Amino acid sequence: MKRTFTVVGLGVFGSTVARELSRLGNDVLGIDMDAQRVNAIADDITQAVVADARNEDALRDLGVHDCDAVVVAIGEDLEANILVTLTIKNMPKPEVWAKALNHNHHRILHKLGADHIVHPEHEMGMRLAHAMMYPEVVDYISLGHDVFTVEVKVSEKIVDQTTQALKLEENNVRLLMVKHQREVLAPPPSDYVFRLGDQLVLAGLLPDLRKISAYL
Repeated sequence: MKRTFTVVGLGVFGSTVARELSRLGNDVLGIDMDAQRVNAIADDITQAVVADARNEDALRDLGVHDCDAVVVAIGEDLEANILVTLTIKNMPKPEVWAKALNHNHHRILHKLGADHIVHPEHEMGMRLAHAMMYPEVVDYISLGHDVFTVEVKVSEKIVDQTTQALKLEENNVRLLMVKHQREVLAPPPSDYVFRLGDQLVLAGLLPDLRKISAYL
């Protein structure tokens, strides 16, 4: 379903979000005070504007109050980030996704009522560390309280073996899905034989997932 988004702050993070939202088929308005940044993205999104997002009248003139969601991606100016978040939270409709620079900033954004607070540098650092420690991991999602879903590649170690080789039950880990190119088995049968190129989607507590990494 096509939705409308505004991204305020078109640095690396903001421009990446804006371009991807547009690629997914949405109407995207990008706002920044830097004309060079605006010009760089103008051909990739619905509308890119040089404006001061701290000015509520300017935001309303651009229709920001009618958007489904606004991403406050300002990373260089803490005061501007907070003021824009506060201004948009006073609008009745948009959901606010705000970029936090540090823990104290996160607390302020939470107090202001930001619907979602993101730490892109911290999260990317976490992903990089996990990728370096567990190279078989393709992707993962934290579900909170140390529960994760993890997508892993099948290695030659378990090719031609069944799911029993992973010792899932004794480690309280569930195999939710097996993907092989365009083929998807969700859930796979217990006698499924792993093939090179398979990708597994597992769910469980992080300590339990770490235990079965030895079998992958």
